[in-house]
Amino acid sequence: MVTGASTEARLAVRRFVSTCIEVLNGYRPAAHLRRLSQPREAATVVAQGVAGARRVTEARQTRATGRSSRQRPAAVVRLQLCEPREGAVEAAAVVVVGDKTHAMVIRLERQNESWLATTFRLI
Repeated sequence: MVTGASTEARLAVRRFVSTCIEVLNGYRPAAHLRRLSQPREAATVVAQGVAGARRVTEARQTRATGRSSRQRPAAVVRLQLCEPREGAVEAAAVVVVGDKTHAMVIRLERQNESWLATTFRLI
């Protein structure tokens, strides 16, 4: 097993995670994850984006109890990567939404010259 990840894999993960955070915060539609996903997994990845965005919205609504009306966007506070084999990278991120913490897990695989998602979950 390779520890860490190649520079190319790291850049792909950061791009995907950045797009996911924009989806979770409502800045992008979840459908934008489709072009970053393996075709056979795209529907599942997009569905997880929709579910994650819904969870973030619900967390914000629950939190609106008269405190500050300003809502902090979801943000990644830690990201760990590993490349279990050449052409595959897995990542786990700690995502903070208001005062709640979630885990985000992803797997990307290289297909030709592109890194595409096969798994995305917000837990």
